[in-house]
Amino acid sequence: MASKNKEMLKVFFKVIRNDNNYINLVIPNSYVKDIYSINYEDLYQRGYHNIIFDVDNTLLPVNDIAVPETLIELFEYLKNTGFSICIVSNNSEDRVKSPANKLGVLYLSKANKPNKEAFDNALKKLEAGTNDTIMVGDQMLSDIKGANEYGLYTILVDPLEDKYDIKTGTSKVLQDMMIKKLSKKNIFHRNNYYK
Repeated sequence: MASKNKEMLKVFFKVIRNDNNYINLVIPNSYVKDIYSINYEDLYQRGYHNIIFDVDNTLLPVNDIAVPETLIELFEYLKNTGFSICIVSNNSEDRVKSPANKLGVLYLSKANKPNKEAFDNALKKLEAGTNDTIMVGDQMLSDIKGANEYGLYTILVDPLEDKYDIKTGTSKVLQDMMIKKLSKKNIFHRNNYYK
């Protein structure tokens, strides 16, 4: 099992066993329906000028490289606002390079989220620091945990669809179980959005 999967499993079991330190690591700073529901202008005014986006089920459905016009328009708006953007995925370069080129942004494939190296490498590409960078993703165990631990501002979005592949399916199952546990403890509830 790859180290990123071991790390996600460790975090999952710590959360299930009520370890508050690990619970805090999987709770995002903000939770919204999708990437179009984020108040980017407010974040920019607050000093966040760099964004790391997850790809699968955050920007695009799993294994879909067709970039919709709405996404192109959003990224043009973000770049015009002044944001620097890097899309980051644990998936292969074949999966990430084409959308990144269509969107005109930096990319990082085989990133190994939630491990520190993923965020090290993304921030190097962006030439950014932790205090002015946002992480946007749909996975609490990889995107949110890793970015919270690293000190980034984290935004969780709902997955674009329920379809997952072999690489993302396991973490989705674990996340669903974890959210049920967090809901019972009244810590985090699905569809209870906050900014």
